[in-house]
Amino acid sequence: MMQARSPYDSILFYYDLYPQSIEDYGKVKKVTTHRGVFALKETTMTKEQSDGFIHALRKLTKLGYKQAVPILPTKYGEYTLHNGTHTYYLMPWMESLEYTARESQEQKLASQLGVIHRLTVKTQAFVKENVEESYQQLLRRWEMRRLELNRFADQAERKTYMSPFELTFITHAYMLDQMAEAAKNHLMKWYELCLEKEKYRTVLCHGRLNRTHTFFTPDNEPLLLNFERAGLDTPSRDIASFCRYSFRHALWVEEEVLKWFVNYEQHLPLLEEEKHLVCAYLNFPEPIAFAVDAYLANKGTMREYEHVQRLEKRLTSMRRVQRLTQKLIIVPDSQQTQAQQ
Repeated sequence: MMQARSPYDSILFYYDLYPQSIEDYGKVKKVTTHRGVFALKETTMTKEQSDGFIHALRKLTKLGYKQAVPILPTKYGEYTLHNGTHTYYLMPWMESLEYTARESQEQKLASQLGVIHRLTVKTQAFVKENVEESYQQLLRRWEMRRLELNRFADQAERKTYMSPFELTFITHAYMLDQMAEAAKNHLMKWYELCLEKEKYRTVLCHGRLNRTHTFFTPDNEPLLLNFERAGLDTPSRDIASFCRYSFRHALWVEEEVLKWFVNYEQHLPLLEEEKHLVCAYLNFPEPIAFAVDAYLANKGTMREYEHVQRLEKRLTSMRRVQRLTQKLIIVPDSQQTQAQQ
């Protein structure tokens, strides 16, 4: 009996694919066969997560959405395969093409996010007990993170000689605490407006949309992939996630970021409470907290100056977020209506 040529042969058997070569691109394997070239994605999704992932794609297909990279079924009609430790799915192999449109890639992606949200938007009754639990849970998590940052600042200030990282953090500690307070106030405003209206909106969220999860066609139109984190949630969370992952591509030109919102709202105008929730997510200094976590847990993989550089970049981003979110809230409704015409 011949031994399997690769650990993926048993997976590819379910697709009747017999590889001539398999190239490793991290989580994605490029599989070349007589029937064509395919992308085999290796993930750690659970059975429940993979079911939700496929359900999201089927829902979009049913609604006529055609900008998602297709998932190919096995010969038995399954769309994901589990081998105990990993979950796999298969797609056509796609090569990256040069993007040549005048509109930025993020503007195109913001439009797609708006299309997906428009297709799937539903108004939910505001069941106070359910929303209150999520609201209080987020408040508690933010307050805990805020206390951790304050504790880090206090410990640094008690030292006779602070490290460059600690000194950089201390210089901006007050601004970060003010941003955490602003995030809390925006979140409270969202909650109060939903309570007043007795309803809120949910959409199918991609979960992690950015240019690394996109291919562009020769016509510069985006094809989206990696819906592994897709699920029902408020549009604000998906937009905030998209912004966080995409800010660096805008080179922090605020006018460019505001165009993302204009493009998005051509498909689904944001409600006032949703704008407050976007601002809440963006203002909370979570990226700084992650940088502090990494600094405290460092096992020698990064040098001090590398930690400082990362912290400085994120601090610059947070200052710009502060200015940006102020503009998001004060944009008059008349201007948004005009932008959609």
